[in-house]
Amino acid sequence: MTAKRRSGHRRWFVCSQLALIIMVNYLDRGNLGVVLPQIQKEFALSNSQLGLVMSAFQWTYAFANVAMGFAVDFIGPRWLILIAGMGWTICAASTGIAQGLLGLVAARALLGLMESPMFPAGIRIVTTWFPDRERAVAISFYEIATSTGNLLAPLLAAILAQLFGWRVMFLTIAALTIPLLGFWAFFYREPEADPKLSRREYDYIQSGISQSGMGRRPGITQWLFLLTQWRTWIMITGGMSLAGTQSFLLWLPNYLQLVQHFSLLEVGKTLSVFGLFHIAGIILGSFLSDRLVRRNVPVLRARTLVLSAGAFCGGIMLAFVALTSSLPPLLVLVSSGYFFLGIGVTSWWALVPVAAPRAELVASLGSLQNGGLFLGMALSPLLSGWLLDHGYGYGVLMVFSSAFGAMAAVLYGYVLPRYADKIQS
Repeated sequence: MTAKRRSGHRRWFVCSQLALIIMVNYLDRGNLGVVLPQIQKEFALSNSQLGLVMSAFQWTYAFANVAMGFAVDFIGPRWLILIAGMGWTICAASTGIAQGLLGLVAARALLGLMESPMFPAGIRIVTTWFPDRERAVAISFYEIATSTGNLLAPLLAAILAQLFGWRVMFLTIAALTIPLLGFWAFFYREPEADPKLSRREYDYIQSGISQSGMGRRPGITQWLFLLTQWRTWIMITGGMSLAGTQSFLLWLPNYLQLVQHFSLLEVGKTLSVFGLFHIAGIILGSFLSDRLVRRNVPVLRARTLVLSAGAFCGGIMLAFVALTSSLPPLLVLVSSGYFFLGIGVTSWWALVPVAAPRAELVASLGSLQNGGLFLGMALSPLLSGWLLDHGYGYGVLMVFSSAFGAMAAVLYGYVLPRYADKIQS
């Protein structure tokens, strides 16, 4: 029997517990897209105004991430997730009672603020609960949860909206978070304080953690130190580039309904199928990344190799979408794009612990990278909405998506590893 099997499974219970909260979290943030045409019609919104509604979440999420990583490192994930979860439940429900453009933007902006601690907290939990060689697989739990939420959100939202209207849909999905938060508050503890964690499993976890100092609280000077590091800005810019690949995908529900003439339920089903391909990519990418580490490939190189390959291939698939108007090849290419982009997702998060200059700054660096991603996602719908209003069409958005995928591949696959002599690997 291997040491891994003898060690116990408490860490996987903790990982699964947070994954459930993340899945419902993504139901709240991912249920908007499928009902955008109905909201646009009810409030007579232009594409530019619709882009503002779509980007409101990303703006607050991006800027809040800058502070939330420090908050997670300083306060710890348990209470921050509980408070944030209660907040995003209220904000998600508020979308269902909005009375116009201002109400929609305010509800989505506040939702972004309250949901911003989730992934910085997640990467902090993985860093404290898992040895280096298991982190990509552990992070894949979170990423599969996000993709499952994104997979279920359009289908569940379409069914509820078709039966009861889009307002009831938002209220119903928001309520799903409440029981999970009670479960979280009751069960989660840090490894040192968890009474259910065996000493053998604790020693197994600690034996595989290359960082020390996870128990220390960072000061503001240490956090500001991150902003003086090239690696930080490369990762922020890389996150923005990955967001650029969403330029077309953000408008996919509108494209399917307005150009391909899909019904609301057909859009929900199609987006769910795309989500399945994304999950398949996440699973493959997580095992590839950890397998490279187990084969003694330097950790940073293993993470960036898988990440850059996924970003490049995903971008290529979206470029080919611009060359066809026929539905069958379009669906195949978009599915392939989702699959390849999924391959790099877990490595994107798993490179944070090894790139962080100090162990107590893991969540802070992860939040800065994630902030870059969502800053890009905030800018993307504004730019793409303006392009659509000025007659450039969806084909231009497909080309943009491809170009940003190539840019992300270069930043993570070539530029970041050039600093490998300064980064723990």
